[in-house]
Amino acid sequence: MRSETSLKIPGVNNPQGRVVKSNVLNSIKIDIISQNLKPGQLVHEDELASKYGISRTPIREILRMLEYEDLVKIVPKVGTFISELTAKDIEEVLEIRISLEPAAAKAAAFKATDEQLGEFREIDRQLTIAIEKQDSVISFEADRRLHDLILITAGNERSRRIINSLMGQIYRIRFISRHKPGRIETTVAEHKTIVSAILNKLPEEAEKAMRSHLANTWKLLLPSSDMEAQFQSLVRRSVNLEQRSDRGLL
Repeated sequence: MRSETSLKIPGVNNPQGRVVKSNVLNSIKIDIISQNLKPGQLVHEDELASKYGISRTPIREILRMLEYEDLVKIVPKVGTFISELTAKDIEEVLEIRISLEPAAAKAAAFKATDEQLGEFREIDRQLTIAIEKQDSVISFEADRRLHDLILITAGNERSRRIINSLMGQIYRIRFISRHKPGRIETTVAEHKTIVSAILNKLPEEAEKAMRSHLANTWKLLLPSSDMEAQFQSLVRRSVNLEQRSDRGLL
């Protein structure tokens, strides 16, 4: 849970400063993923600096990090906007996942140690609780744990690093999907099929189940094709407003 206490960075380069900067980065990222900061929304450096009790310099650095993850879009001389999650974004993320995660699930079914199998069983219990309580938060956490454990168990660190670099977008996709009617039941059933295949040491079944799960996510989540056009329109309106202000028309 986020502390309401203002955070002070005594120095960006010292260890404490780096930790606080990381906490602020994660806090803003959570606000984007959970849509507390809305797609297309203009964010102000000074407001963020005031909110977190830090200077604008680390805020700028944090925003550049978020831009690298495609969570914000920095428009020179206009401002920083929360990025839309477009059909193209979802398509590209899921293409990467489909190319890597089914193979990871297959490898996990081969390689899982007794200790790791115990972790998969615990995730399976968590999935059962999510259904019993109809709790999307528990389902979300089980989803995160399962996909990460599969990548760890598969033992391919490069694949894991690639997927981790997309986590901001992946979490946005998961957050949207959890609000779809019946999606908790569907997702939990798909995840339980993956876990069952791994627990029973069935590599081909694990690969197939993961591929099916990601394909279903793809079909469910592709948003309307006009998202990017709406975002570009918002940016153009902001540019026009700035130009009118410069000419003293506002």
